[in-house]
Amino acid sequence: MYLKKVDSQKAKKLSDRIPFTTGTWYLKMSDNGTVAKNYKGQTLYTCMAPLDLQIALESKEFSHVEY
Repeated sequence: MYLKKVDSQKAKKLSDRIPFTTGTWYLKMSDNGTVAKNYKGQTLYTCMAPLDLQIALESKEFSHVEY
């Protein structure tokens, strides 16, 4: 699984829906290049601060980030 940075318009919408989050918004992507979804079919997003992102990459939680 890897992360893809969302555009500024989508990041604003996510921040408006989920206040009190700090960091950069990313879309979770499957290794085959498709958008990751939960069992209900909802798209998965995450908001991560730079240090959290670094730790996630070093621990191999995510393989890479697309900007």
